[in-house]
Amino acid sequence: MQSMFGSWRLATVLCLTLASACAHYRVQAPGHAGAPATEPEGEVLWSLAWGLVQERPRVDNCQGQALAEVTQSTNLGFALISVVTLGIAMPQQVTWRCAKAQPSPGELGSLTSTPVEAN
Repeated sequence: MQSMFGSWRLATVLCLTLASACAHYRVQAPGHAGAPATEPEGEVLWSLAWGLVQERPRVDNCQGQALAEVTQSTNLGFALISVVTLGIAMPQQVTWRCAKAQPSPGELGSLTSTPVEAN
C-alpha cells in the first residue's frame, strides 16, 4: 500500500512539474495594424544576471513597417536551464510578424482621377 501511494505521489508531482514548465505570451495589434503580412520569424534571446543584461531581438525583416504580433515562449528545457543556473541565465523564444504596409497620403491621391480643367 505504501509503495503504491508513493508512486501516485511521484507521478502527480512529475505531471505538475511538466505541465507548469511551459509559458506562451502573445501580443497582437488591434485592427488593420494587427493583420500580419509576413511569416513568423524569431530567435532565442537570453536574459543574464537576473535580468540585468538582456538581449534585444534583431528585427530586420519588417523594412520600416510596424510589428503586427510578438510572441514570447519558454519550454521545459529553458526552465531547466533557468533553475540549474539559479536564474543567472534565462533563455526564451521570441517570434514576430510584421504588419502590412500602410499607404502614405500621396499614394491614396494617386488612385483617384485627376481633375480636368474646363475650357
